[in-house]
Amino acid sequence: MPDSKPKKKVRILSLDGGGIRGIIPAVVLQYVESELIKKTKNPNARIADFFDLIIGTSTGGILACYYLVPNEDRSPSSRFNASTALEIYTKKGGQIFNKAKRHSWLGFRQLFNATKYAPDNLEQIFMETFGELKFHQLTKPCIVTSYDMSKGEAVFFNSREPKEKQDKRQFYLRDVARSTSAAPTYFPPAIIENLVSGDKMVNLDGGVFANNPSMCAYAEARKTNFESLGINRPTAKDMLILSIGTGSMPLDIENNRKSKKWGIINWAKVVPEIMMDGGLDTVNYQMDKIFKSLDEENQNNFKRVNVPKALRFSNQKKNFKPPYNPDMSDASPKNISALTKAGQLALEEANQTRDGENTLDEFIDQLIAMENTNLIV
Repeated sequence: MPDSKPKKKVRILSLDGGGIRGIIPAVVLQYVESELIKKTKNPNARIADFFDLIIGTSTGGILACYYLVPNEDRSPSSRFNASTALEIYTKKGGQIFNKAKRHSWLGFRQLFNATKYAPDNLEQIFMETFGELKFHQLTKPCIVTSYDMSKGEAVFFNSREPKEKQDKRQFYLRDVARSTSAAPTYFPPAIIENLVSGDKMVNLDGGVFANNPSMCAYAEARKTNFESLGINRPTAKDMLILSIGTGSMPLDIENNRKSKKWGIINWAKVVPEIMMDGGLDTVNYQMDKIFKSLDEENQNNFKRVNVPKALRFSNQKKNFKPPYNPDMSDASPKNISALTKAGQLALEEANQTRDGENTLDEFIDQLIAMENTNLIV
């Protein structure tokens, strides 16, 4: 008789960038963790226990770090549960943004310093939370994106680099989190130090090139040897990928039919939004096509969860506004509540039954099935 046990797979979690809109994936993952606890009957179950690699950009990178902070008692495996990670935004969002806003006189400040927020409060939160913990000490492999302006290159902080590389570069976890959250015009670049060499990096938010890092996660996994699973250089059929968005900015371009007459100011306003929105959709399209090319058994190995696009953008309704303020820095109580509701809407969308596509609940079942399988090496 054929073996009925599911084959081992590498479980990957990919988290988009989006500032305070990180509430949306945090709400989704709070639900995921609660279901893992319920279905496994293990009150100590954590997000970290059911993923073999977590990758994040910007706010997603911060969440990835939180989920993977080790617990000294080792039970549960991670110091923070998903509810605590959500509280970064619901309880400390105002401290990060509202209380850190730089005030200007008649708008002249931006002529000399375009960043809207001082980083002191954010850095204090990271220091209090992560302390002297180093990035390589996280409980599971983690990739966090950034961009080093001093070298003009994309950076993929990797918590599980080969020893020969780790001997040459190490970073505090707080510095990695600060690097990936240095969104241009919001926070100043993060100047951090390689703890081995003493070299300095001048880093920007990884969202400048990979706001949806799921393709980066796929590429990284393809070249990785997951020794504990007995899987070296996995292909798509050997992976389970959960990708979670942050609602994104609504692309509502006024007077777009007159764009052939636009000047530099008009284009300067919309080009960043077009590139950001187009990049998110393109990565999701590529991932979907990769997994849909597999045999039927493995086509549901990739699951994307996001706020329904109809609630993010509509060119059918005049003066359409999404149910939350998409501004990455609006940490007002009203918007935090609205973003929490948006996370619930994303969950409802993810659990709707569609032909040929697994619901989020079914994907969670796959994660649990892999936990049992992956323990047998």
